[in-house]
Amino acid sequence: MNSIFPFFVGSGRSGTTLFRNVFDAHPELAMTHEAHFVLPMALRRSRYERAGGLDVGAFVADLYSNSNFVRQGLEKYAVLAWLDDVTPQTYADAVRTVFQLYAARQGKTLYGDKTPGYVTHLGVLAEQFPEARFVHIIRDARDVALAYLDREEWGPSTMADAALYWTSRVARGRAAGSALGPARYREVRYEDMVEDPETTTRVLCEFLGLPFRAQMLEFHRYGADFAEATAHPDAFRGLAQPITKGMRDWRTQMSPDDVILVEAITGHLLRDLGYEVTGATASAAVQARVAWSRTAWQAKRAAARIGPVGRRVRKLVRR
Repeated sequence: MNSIFPFFVGSGRSGTTLFRNVFDAHPELAMTHEAHFVLPMALRRSRYERAGGLDVGAFVADLYSNSNFVRQGLEKYAVLAWLDDVTPQTYADAVRTVFQLYAARQGKTLYGDKTPGYVTHLGVLAEQFPEARFVHIIRDARDVALAYLDREEWGPSTMADAALYWTSRVARGRAAGSALGPARYREVRYEDMVEDPETTTRVLCEFLGLPFRAQMLEFHRYGADFAEATAHPDAFRGLAQPITKGMRDWRTQMSPDDVILVEAITGHLLRDLGYEVTGATASAAVQARVAWSRTAWQAKRAAARIGPVGRRVRKLVRR
């Protein structure tokens, strides 16, 4: 039996949900949609792991305080019953049990997770789950920036911030993946899936130890129901149709000035990944804008890391 635990990760708006739905259509594999609990709870696993065994009460309480997990549709009594039967000793075993229940509810035996943000914490997940395999989905930064600016609900709100966000996520994911090695980490371009869905899916199936099934490419039959069950249905309407080329193309949809700006931030990484770049020279004004955006971006990241408590402490120290 396949014991691999797939994690699909990447920068937001990179097509991770498309890949998730393709693999969720496999008759043996159930993929959660951004359950968002595995990593944050892993970082505080000492709260659950005790010398005498796992504190199931604390584990389940934290599970159901996570609205993203609640949306997976598992009743608390069922989770408690499965955990009681298994009596997990570690946090990782408890997570496996929850995912096993999720898969069983879909009539399947295998499970995986799609949470893009985990791309910056692959090492923690790899340590907790030796059976984990990571699929890093990468999309052209210029199309990602356009996709972010199409949505008002989440994510960066300027071209520069979108480019910086993409660069940070992709670079950190690649660095972590390089440390894990090819047996546990695989990069795949969104554009390859659009260009040749079957070949791309077959290659990833082999990496994950799954037999390819043609019905995986019929994922769109369930796309409308999937979209309606998400927090932002309009963002996923396209999943109700087969994979289609040209739904977003920076060459025709992005202004020349924005292309220059985004490439000034992402161009080195785009080239490393094999993407075409225009090579247009950034003016002094654009270079100044990039420098300012980098400084503001770093300040935002620092503020996010220290949190509201840390910011209050720093204010007191300055007085």
